Amino acid sequence: MPGKPWVIAHRGHSAAEVENSLAALHRAIEAGADAVECDVRIAGDGVLVVSHDADLERLAGHPIAIDATPADRLDALAQSAGVSLVRLDTMMLSARGRVPLMLDVKSLDPAVISGIADVAAATGYAPADLAVGLRTPDLIAATREHLPDARVLALHGSHGPLDTFLARGVTLIRMWENTADPDRLAELKGRGCTVWVTVGGPETGRGVGDADLATLRALLAAGGDGLIVNDPDLGRRAADA
Repeated sequence: MPGKPWVIAHRGHSAAEVENSLAALHRAIEAGADAVECDVRIAGDGVLVVSHDADLERLAGHPIAIDATPADRLDALAQSAGVSLVRLDTMMLSARGRVPLMLDVKSLDPAVISGIADVAAATGYAPADLAVGLRTPDLIAATREHLPDARVLALHGSHGPLDTFLARGVTLIRMWENTADPDRLAELKGRGCTVWVTVGGPETGRGVGDADLATLRALLAAGGDGLIVNDPDLGRRAADA
């Protein structure tokens, strides 16, 4: 990791472009993001796609489930609404050699991990440039087997308490802003952890990824090692200060 805090572009530069789009990826790179976060789901035919939501309602006005629909059908529905649903292989090809990716793995199916490894191999994307964000510690073993050079990131929650991830040797942690108090950050860093903070979200009154410059600076002063933000230009200002 660089000596200064990381700036992770939440769903790309989603403050300026459509989230999880190639335009958001390119804009984040131009802003100097240290990594780009994108969400990974399995379409109905096994193709890995980049989508935060489980359906296309918000993105394209179609309440159709991603995990029950073939990727080609999802592509057609998205295009009919004037947007695109990027596949993971396309995202990796565009990011390869340019920026690390933080994958927010939405699926709890172990097949998603081998699928990510297959896509990385097919596109030539270096697994060492991946942080694989997991919601359940049940996927740690598969990640270490199929992507031994990638970093495992704990997206702990109802499917996996943080202590379970720590007990299994995961030291890259995602925290929410509302829980990233200085004492908790100091405790985790004392245990050898690197902590990335997703700004906004629960109990902040702001959307996920949203914050002002003063808030970003305060989180870094409290001990955060990275900021997951919608506006990486703003995050870069805070991290470089």
